[in-house]
Amino acid sequence: MVLVVISGLLPFNSGKTFFTLALAEYLRKSGYSVGVVKPVAAHSFWEQYEYFVESRGLGVLVGEDVVKYVRAGLIQDIDLQNPVDVMTAPHDLMKHPSLDSYLTSLTSLIDQAVLVRVSSLKQRNYYLVRENLERVGDHLANEIRGFASGLGRVDEVDRSWLYNKLVSKEIDSLIVESVSSVMSRHDVTLCESFSNALLPALGLRTLAKHFIVVTPSKALAYGPGKVTTYLNALNRLRSETSFLVMLFKPDTVLSIKPSTKYGEIIEAGEAEKLKNLILSGRT
Repeated sequence: MVLVVISGLLPFNSGKTFFTLALAEYLRKSGYSVGVVKPVAAHSFWEQYEYFVESRGLGVLVGEDVVKYVRAGLIQDIDLQNPVDVMTAPHDLMKHPSLDSYLTSLTSLIDQAVLVRVSSLKQRNYYLVRENLERVGDHLANEIRGFASGLGRVDEVDRSWLYNKLVSKEIDSLIVESVSSVMSRHDVTLCESFSNALLPALGLRTLAKHFIVVTPSKALAYGPGKVTTYLNALNRLRSETSFLVMLFKPDTVLSIKPSTKYGEIIEAGEAEKLKNLILSGRT
């Protein structure tokens, strides 16, 4: 079993999901059992409305990335493989005291979070962020409340409570439990991190064997030696991917081609080199 963490160099649109789909396809074609886990997902009601509609059909809150993994057969259990999901919505300009405060709100996940799902192996919990929902447009707020009303119990919380919940040891342990369970079922588990965070949970430090840092047109792969060295010092170093990239030369650099089909974004020769690096950490 080996865990490969796919992290983004940029806060947004690094290409983590598309790359993970491509790597998973190559490994599966090579005869390996591959699992994917996206412990923490965040998506916008406004920008990904079609996936909000899909959530209504599925009866569970999910975003675009997880739906793509489900369609590819890489996620079978949403609650296990995507235990934390955060749906955001932009505020209504007219509900802000100033243009500056409105623009500032658009840069903060916590300020925009309106509905959150936290799933454990035993239950699915939902949280509605009351003060944020009051600041979105009326049409958006009505749709979100309508969806939430069909989910069973939904607890109303404030931003402070949500922030403390998301950074808690409880969530860290939940993510480790989720990843460990997926790892036990597969030869290789690909774990997509969020934003530009190196790890989706600090508790994964003892499990991670490889990092692949994705940015437009390139993927930087780090093998077990460099990963272990960095993670052993993580309490003193920053957890953003940029610090790993600044400190260590990658073991392999892959070129990523533009394509509408994820199976075509990596050349076969480069994918084979990456596969060999990944399997060097297999136990």
